[in-house]
Amino acid sequence: MDSFERQQRREDAASQVRGQHYIDWVPTLDGLRSQGREDEALELLLEIIDAAERAAVISGREPAPAYTERAAVIFRGRGDYAAEVAIIERWEAACPPERRGPGAAQGRLAKRLLKARALQQDD
Repeated sequence: MDSFERQQRREDAASQVRGQHYIDWVPTLDGLRSQGREDEALELLLEIIDAAERAAVISGREPAPAYTERAAVIFRGRGDYAAEVAIIERWEAACPPERRGPGAAQGRLAKRLLKARALQQDD
């Protein structure tokens, strides 16, 4: 087994949430959201964020931002601006600008963070 294969296996192992790769949980997350089961969705999202961060350390890429964005949406809906700020800042800390890939999610997270901070101050 070469070093690429070893790294791939380590990344795959780090990406596991409840026995599945974190990407495989998207339909479940969608279902929980449509059923209004936000507590369960948030619990799962936090596990997924952990896994995405673990995998990112191994791969050298950014942790997938979409899961952070989903959690931030739930926190804002609850009026928990401090938690929204914290989850976005967590993603930023795990993903310095030089490791960020292309995509719209980073821009949305930056805008959301500014708005959440303003809402937190007004709260």
